[in-house]
Amino acid sequence: MPAPDSTNEIWYAARLTRIVYTPPRLLETFGETNVVYNVLSDLGNGQLRIRRGVVKAARPRILTPHFYQTQMLENFGDNARSYLDKVLSKKDSLRIIQYGLCFEKQEHSEQTVGGDVEEVARQMTADAEDDFASVQGIIIGPDSHWEVSLMVFINALVQRSVPHNAHELANRGLLDLGLGGLPNAVIQEINDDFANADSLAKADDLGRKLRDYGIFETFEDRFYELYRRLR
Repeated sequence: MPAPDSTNEIWYAARLTRIVYTPPRLLETFGETNVVYNVLSDLGNGQLRIRRGVVKAARPRILTPHFYQTQMLENFGDNARSYLDKVLSKKDSLRIIQYGLCFEKQEHSEQTVGGDVEEVARQMTADAEDDFASVQGIIIGPDSHWEVSLMVFINALVQRSVPHNAHELANRGLLDLGLGGLPNAVIQEINDDFANADSLAKADDLGRKLRDYGIFETFEDRFYELYRRLR
């Protein structure tokens, strides 16, 4: 029998996942989006576990692949990271790296209740359809790998949002390439950081960001000139 955290188990969990309800709203392009998740797992014997919480989708950013690999998904477990890393390795999913949708789990709770998982899911879906203010999803997935099920839902929401996000970003010229082949959004962000760096502490933060982004050499001369002035 394969180990619980094997690749086969993770992908099997993804295959067992069912997204019962997907919110009609998309992820915001120029602001944060709080996505409420409800993951239901059938425990057998008329029992089910309900996990509920919020995934915060930060304002989409154009990121370098280096930054994505080192910084994103920091609060998710290894199974969820493994699943999404595999998904993102596919050609049609690389766009998430460009748009930098970064997720942070928070406000998580869980409870075990009696009832039929399908009936509970239908009731929760009806409630979600009546809640026009929230962005939320209803998901059924295996209890042992519920985070994988959550990431299946998140990936589906991202893929639905990407065309709209990309269109709005492109309209502002943020996807065009500029200095050093970097997207204008990254250049704009770094320029703002240079303009706001009025202390050594902020300069240190900027230097750290440049290294995290893997673009320190592109801005090296400018950074050391800033550092010299602030010393």
